[in-house]
Amino acid sequence: MDLVPQILDLQATSSDLQDASSDLNAVTSDLSENARKLIEENGRISVRKADGGTILSVASDILFAFDSANLTPKAQATLKDISTIINDSQVKGVKVVGHTDARGTDAYNRKLSRARAQSVAAFLVREGVAQSRISALGRGEAEPVAENEINGKDNPSGRAKNRRVEFVLPK
Repeated sequence: MDLVPQILDLQATSSDLQDASSDLNAVTSDLSENARKLIEENGRISVRKADGGTILSVASDILFAFDSANLTPKAQATLKDISTIINDSQVKGVKVVGHTDARGTDAYNRKLSRARAQSVAAFLVREGVAQSRISALGRGEAEPVAENEINGKDNPSGRAKNRRVEFVLPK
C-alpha cells in the first residue's frame, strides 16, 4: 500500500484550508475581531468585498419560508449575530437588500424582496440597531449571483443562491 498519495492529499487539504482562512481574513479585514468570530461560528453568513464596502449575505431559505416575508424561528440566531456585527461597526448607514430568484413576475419579486428586507430591518431594530442606520431595499430578481436557468432548464441550486438578503456595510 502506497502512503505517499494519501499524505499528499492531506497536505493539499491542509493547504486548501489555510488558503480559505486567508481569504476569509482578507475579506473580513474591515470588520472587528468579534464580527469575524461571529461570522465564522455562525456558518450561515457569507462575506464578500465590494467597491462600496463589505457585504454580508444570508440565504433567504434560512430566513423565510417559501413565498413568505415572515421570519422563521431559525432566522433569529443568525439575525442576532448580524445585529451584533452592525452595532459593533462604526458605519452610519447599512442597506438591507432583499433578492429573489427569477420565478414569478418582476413586480411580484420586487414586492416580495422589499417585504423581506423590511421584515429583516424591523427585526434588527428590535435587536437594538438604530432605525436611522438602516434602509431596506428590494431588488427582486434584478441582481442574480447565479444562473436561474442553464441552457433553458431550471437550475435549482442557482435559484437558491439568488434568494438572499444582503447587508451592505459601506467603507
